[in-house]
Amino acid sequence: MKSSNSHTPDCPSAAVIYADSLSNRGGTGVYLKRLLEGFDQCDASVFAIIGRELMTPAQALSCKIFGGSIRKVINENSIRSSLTASISPSIVHLPAFSGRALKSVPCAVTLHDLAFCRNPSWFPPLRSVYYRLHFRKVAGKADVIIVDSESTAEGARKYLGIEDKRIRKVYLSTDSFKADPDVFRNAFPVQGKYIVFAGTIEPRKNIPALLDSWQIVNRIHTDLRLVIAGRWGWGPAALRRRLADTEGVLLSGPLSENMLKSCISGAELLVYPSLYEGFGLPPLEAASAGVPSVVTPASALKEIYSGISIVSEGFDPDSISESILHSLESKHDSEALIDFAAGFSNERMAREVLKVYEEFRI
Repeated sequence: MKSSNSHTPDCPSAAVIYADSLSNRGGTGVYLKRLLEGFDQCDASVFAIIGRELMTPAQALSCKIFGGSIRKVINENSIRSSLTASISPSIVHLPAFSGRALKSVPCAVTLHDLAFCRNPSWFPPLRSVYYRLHFRKVAGKADVIIVDSESTAEGARKYLGIEDKRIRKVYLSTDSFKADPDVFRNAFPVQGKYIVFAGTIEPRKNIPALLDSWQIVNRIHTDLRLVIAGRWGWGPAALRRRLADTEGVLLSGPLSENMLKSCISGAELLVYPSLYEGFGLPPLEAASAGVPSVVTPASALKEIYSGISIVSEGFDPDSISESILHSLESKHDSEALIDFAAGFSNERMAREVLKVYEEFRI
């Protein structure tokens, strides 16, 4: 395989992807990082734009990105025609469903979910309005919409009026999350068995129901702990206090990638009680470490994980606790979980996105 640095700016019909979202701590940043890693593995004719620089995927992945969300929004919405003139891009890809395409160049947009349309109250008011207005505008101008699941495709049709001919489904990916669990145990006061939730804490993640279900589970498994691994996003201050005060619950805060892998690897199972997802990465990441999951019957979670995870009957505490107890009392095939996750590699995702790009090659 040739190095990605072997590409030169005179490469014909290269694709261009906006990469300022690498600075995102959430799912869009993870998606972009893994997609660029896949492009690098494929030695693909793809260039990334960060700020005012055009670079290979490998260079983008090693680039330190400075500035906050305001700078990122400015960069994503800047016209970069002068940067891309030398490579004659066949397509411009906006991976975080924001930004601005180049004139007379086909545009691909990745749509991760329709939560902002499904339930605007899940978001702070200004963010909700921005998503609903701006995303509809971007979608209307895109030549092709890449979605994370059939569930997201259905939402794109229903809420944004996107025609089937413009939709391409490409599932997300993960690398291996198998890691030494002692790294997490040595850093946090967790020595016995624990279950884990991983993700940003926000309303659609259904954390109150998880805490209610935890009280039921903990009455039976008194030596078990619940780890909430992730950063605080937004929501009622009362929930934040409850997370800090509930007996048996450890709120870790944001974890580094290596620490998160260690945390998940040492868990008895991962619980993902979300009310809605476009894909839902944590259960896939847990599977790559051989760790089973309990998920709710959100349509994307059922679509992707029904054959490998325990799916609760509902989103309520009783349904979630029943599924957790069932999982704790069941035997799980770790190798089958790892094999399942291996089918969602970064290279596989990148090659499927490249097939979308190929539709616009001159």
